[in-house]
Amino acid sequence: MTDRDFAVEMRALIDAETASGSYVSRVVAEHVVSKLRATDQELLHGWLDAQAESFVWQFINDRDRSLRARARSTSKPRAFAGDAERHEAGEPHAMARWLTVPFVVADGSRKPLGDMAKDDLLFVADAYDARARETKMTASFARALARKVKTGVVRDHFTDEQLSTMWQSLSG
Repeated sequence: MTDRDFAVEMRALIDAETASGSYVSRVVAEHVVSKLRATDQELLHGWLDAQAESFVWQFINDRDRSLRARARSTSKPRAFAGDAERHEAGEPHAMARWLTVPFVVADGSRKPLGDMAKDDLLFVADAYDARARETKMTASFARALARKVKTGVVRDHFTDEQLSTMWQSLSG
């Protein structure tokens, strides 16, 4: 094997491919992989091997997020309440689709909803509240910029320092 720093080399390549304005990440990924298959398979294979654990971790995260999203998106309004009522009325499997959905709890492990205690549930609720606040803050930031940017793009109107100050004012 070689003493190349695959992570640094791949980061530099990806940074170069995404340096000029807008891009579609899937298109850039396809281009980078195709380019490396033709010109530097050692970098591609070395980087993939070095990142294997992270890729598996990300796959697990994506799978769990997909399970939660599917439970939400395939359910009609009040579906959880209806399933809970059916469960209380004696249908033992009425809650099955909800009880197996995994969530991250305080110690960083993932637990199915059905195995969560009160402290776990409160942790999950607080984590989702925090995400909602962060999302709302980002939306407020974009709206504030949109009010100021009548023509052109953001960098035509603001410096990095001004943007940082504006962001801090929203998060502080």
